Amino acid sequence: MKQLLLTTITVILSLNIFAQYKCGTDYFDSIAVAKNPSIIQKRLELKQFTEEYLKHSPKFDDTLIIPVVFHVLHKYGNEHISVESIENGIKQINTDYSKQNNDLSNVISEFKNIIGDVKVKFKLAKIDPDGNGTTGVVYYNTDLTYNASNLLKYTIHNWDPNSYLNIWTVSSIGFGAAAWSHYPGIPPELDGVVAIYHYVSDGHVLSHEIGHYLNLAHPWGSTNKPGVPSNCDMDDGVDDTPLTIGVNQHCNLDQVSCGSLDNVQNFMDYSTCDAMFTIGQTERMRAALNSSVSGRKYLWTNENLVETGTNDGYEAPTPKPVADFIDEILDILPNDTIQFIDYTYNSTPDTWNWTFENGSPSSSNEQNPYVSYNEPGLYKVSLTVSNSAGTNTLTRNKLVFVIDTLRGIVAPAVVDMEDTEFPNYPADFYKTWTFKNSGEANWELYSNGNRAMRIKNYDNKSGTINTMITSNINLSEIDNYKIYFDYAYAQINSSSLDQLRVYVSFNCGKSWILKFLNSGSSLSTSNTQYVVSSFVPQYDEWATEEIDLSRYKDKNYMKIKFQMVSKEGNYLYIDNISIGKPANISNNSIISNSLKLYPNPASNNLTVRFNSSNNQNVTLSITSILGTTVFTKNINAKIGENINNINLNKLNIPKGIYLVMISEGNTKIAKRLVIK
Repeated sequence: MKQLLLTTITVILSLNIFAQYKCGTDYFDSIAVAKNPSIIQKRLELKQFTEEYLKHSPKFDDTLIIPVVFHVLHKYGNEHISVESIENGIKQINTDYSKQNNDLSNVISEFKNIIGDVKVKFKLAKIDPDGNGTTGVVYYNTDLTYNASNLLKYTIHNWDPNSYLNIWTVSSIGFGAAAWSHYPGIPPELDGVVAIYHYVSDGHVLSHEIGHYLNLAHPWGSTNKPGVPSNCDMDDGVDDTPLTIGVNQHCNLDQVSCGSLDNVQNFMDYSTCDAMFTIGQTERMRAALNSSVSGRKYLWTNENLVETGTNDGYEAPTPKPVADFIDEILDILPNDTIQFIDYTYNSTPDTWNWTFENGSPSSSNEQNPYVSYNEPGLYKVSLTVSNSAGTNTLTRNKLVFVIDTLRGIVAPAVVDMEDTEFPNYPADFYKTWTFKNSGEANWELYSNGNRAMRIKNYDNKSGTINTMITSNINLSEIDNYKIYFDYAYAQINSSSLDQLRVYVSFNCGKSWILKFLNSGSSLSTSNTQYVVSSFVPQYDEWATEEIDLSRYKDKNYMKIKFQMVSKEGNYLYIDNISIGKPANISNNSIISNSLKLYPNPASNNLTVRFNSSNNQNVTLSITSILGTTVFTKNINAKIGENINNINLNKLNIPKGIYLVMISEGNTKIAKRLVIK
């Protein structure tokens, strides 16, 4: 059969296609090889070793033990999986690698006689690299759990890959993959498996990825494109896996794609009925486990099993517990009660000792106590856990924030970002804003003479969410229950579908009410349809949004949440958040940034809306991007909002990009219009 492709340096051209499949090995391994071509030489060495190993028709009756450590990356959500869940995942892997999985009975007769038994057993480590007791599961509170990539491994370091199989679990993986691993030959710091948390004990995903870790490719070869006819010209380097184009999330047991019946039920394919390795695959994995490439042969030595506490008969002493509880500031109202959840790991404590600054009670010996807070302020919480192995204490100095509903932003007010302390306010924490960051780019303060908050969406993977939340807003003195804010945004291309959401909360963030949602071209304020480079808005490339809160007139405090969902877009800016009054940036009689066009793009009719602070005569005009005026109208504007309807059909204006402008004297406001 044809030789296994040694490198996987073809990066996936279509990320949408990639997102359909569950395995990210080809994508991440391709990038690693492109950055470090020396990997190719190591894989050539492994190829030569494997060929020599297989020549001797290897027979093996011994079961090899592989020490395993799980690095759980989390933000105290569902991705904070339990040790029990991980132990169940280990049980599933062990049944798959010892030919004991229940679904083997479903393997069709044509392949029953080549079902392979790898004779490998995976065991959670009981001794860590420093010689301390461990459960083999370590927890890390980190945003790296979202949209995971190989970057996480440079922060959450693996344990010596010559001694442990490292598995990182995360909340999500970039490009929609479920998991990935690298083939042997990878640099040590990248060695191991990454998987979304719910795949640990769900199906055979980890068995598939550990197959890659032990030098197995997909049955059609080392790509991530099953179903492609050209896959018949590639192979996985295993004699008893038939040539195949591969399957993608189906189970056609009669599939013949390359002149012979496909082994659809193979763990390394993308079928929905995977159940087996072949004998040839087990031999190839055993070859990897006997090679010095990436140190696989050191994992199962007696010396290493003793050092990791995975040797038969080892009775692990009780490890010392590591205290842990949520670190995100808890915003509550006076007299609210909250429950603190114990996330202690590494061992089960015998005792818990909580202390709560200014809380009621001020201390507790319960594992998950309820505590009330009466006085506004920012308070610390401490937890000490103990068992026979020792004691550990964790203190979070600024954890519980009891809001003073009379402080923060006192409306009516305009937040124009010009305050030098904005948004942190170290001298007055009640005014501090909250940010929930994810991805490579987050909300940041930007200034080019005018300060605004912005986010570089094109630096983030699609689906990345970044959140900005105001401090408490005191509404007790307003009679105009409206919010205004300015925003500016540009698309890079038609696929730029970044989404801006704005919510309000009247119960300190316990629940949120969606008040504004816009995305893509409808969100764009740019004078040009697309901006390929960094978008910096001009004075006429801002829009003002108005949110009516009149139905909430009985509320006397509030928070506002701005949430950006990135999808292949450009910069987005937020400025001049006004509560209870329009944001007059100058003394002009036309209120800056109040111009709105509906719909936009437009084809038949156009509605133009703007705000005026005086009764006055203004001019409404439509100008082409070449400067030709195609429409003009004098308007007797009134104080407040003005609405004008234009029948575009009667004007016979050609399709294209135009500028709609309202002017009065030297004051002008303008916005881009697309006529389609």
